[in-house]
Amino acid sequence: MKNMKNISLVLIVFFACVSCKEYLDVKPKGEVIPKTAEEFGALLNSHLNEIDEGYDEAILGNPMEKFELECFGDNVENSLTRNVTGMGAIPKYVGDRLNSFRMEYRGLYSLIRNCNLVIHEMKESDTDLAKSCYATAYAMRGVAYYNLMRLFCEPYNKEKAEEQLGLSIVTRFDMEARPKRSSLKEVATLIEEDFKKAISYHSKSEIYRYTEDVVKAYLARLYFWTQNWEQAIPVAKEILDAYPLVEGAVYTDMLSARYAQQGNVLLRSYLLTSSSGDVNYNSAKGYLPVKPVSKRFIDLFEEKERDVRYAFSFNAKREALKIPMACVRSAEMCLILAESHAYLNQTKEALDYLNLLRSKRITGYTPYTMGNLPAVDEYALVRINAEGNAFTPLLWAIHCERRKELFMEGDRWFELKRNGCPEFWCAKDGLKYETQQFMYTAPIPSQDIDLIPGMIQNEGYVKL
Repeated sequence: MKNMKNISLVLIVFFACVSCKEYLDVKPKGEVIPKTAEEFGALLNSHLNEIDEGYDEAILGNPMEKFELECFGDNVENSLTRNVTGMGAIPKYVGDRLNSFRMEYRGLYSLIRNCNLVIHEMKESDTDLAKSCYATAYAMRGVAYYNLMRLFCEPYNKEKAEEQLGLSIVTRFDMEARPKRSSLKEVATLIEEDFKKAISYHSKSEIYRYTEDVVKAYLARLYFWTQNWEQAIPVAKEILDAYPLVEGAVYTDMLSARYAQQGNVLLRSYLLTSSSGDVNYNSAKGYLPVKPVSKRFIDLFEEKERDVRYAFSFNAKREALKIPMACVRSAEMCLILAESHAYLNQTKEALDYLNLLRSKRITGYTPYTMGNLPAVDEYALVRINAEGNAFTPLLWAIHCERRKELFMEGDRWFELKRNGCPEFWCAKDGLKYETQQFMYTAPIPSQDIDLIPGMIQNEGYVKL
């Protein structure tokens, strides 16, 4: 690993010299081109180090990045008495960060470039190291496109995906190519193919993080986001069976751990101490009191102290206590199973998985049945489900459980996007600011609009 990190430093310096305008498709030139599997592995390791040390902002994320995502949604509010201004100030609403999403765009396409380099330029193929490199390159390219899709494309509509705008797909090096946006369906298909290719290598290497099980969890996420409920179920079930839910102190210790991956967490950032990672962690922790937890979120905990998440997530002053965390864990798979079965009208199975999660979080819980499900909140911000219809009590119960379970893990913003992109306003500096529907989809960086003929900007954004 030490040799790989040394090689990484050489490669990072080299790639830093590549023109920013051409990060989509530049094939590196010069003498410092990786040749061995070890050198290609080091190229991937430069990205993995960012995750391990807690300063990655685009691939898996970090505590501060997840906290900012929470600031965009409705789990927390802007404080009217405590404020933070100046450099590094937390966003008051998504409009404060729309332009800066270009950094994620650039970072993810840089990752795609490096993954393409491994996939198409590495000649070694039969060694265990080479297979790990291929598996990781396909996995991380799929993750990069998945993250880009959720940020820069409209919510996936299974019936209209072939017409929806996707992304510039770059899978090979071509100095002359200037790819325009494909369809959203084509992007989803590429991501699925990359994940399946990564899985086919059956990687178990913890060094490369994106093991076979981690990629399967991402595949379940993809099917869930693209409304392929039937396909999401077996993949999510396999992961949940392999990583059973934990409860009580094991659960809270798992989510409180620093520099450790515990319990049923398959992947997490910030495993190693670093100055940048420590800054992100401490900043996120320090900013929590500035964004009070919303009363509507607190009111979801009907069992109050009997629910382990109640005291773990916030205190009586409405200050969040759960430190933001970037991870992949099996509780999400349980929620995917519950919701996927619900959309397929398989109510027994949906209730089983919903009750399974509740049984691990609530002492003396009462199992939900179709007869005692809570009523849909007619005053809630979210009114439309992922398929564009009104919530049923079952889907609403699953929706609320997901909100409680994945609090401070960067999920809520994408749940709002997936469920109708509701518009809402907040107070900021004495004025009223509105999160409008188009803001759920970040703008394509103007650099790309200028660089690529025929490149279409997302709706709602105009070049100033």
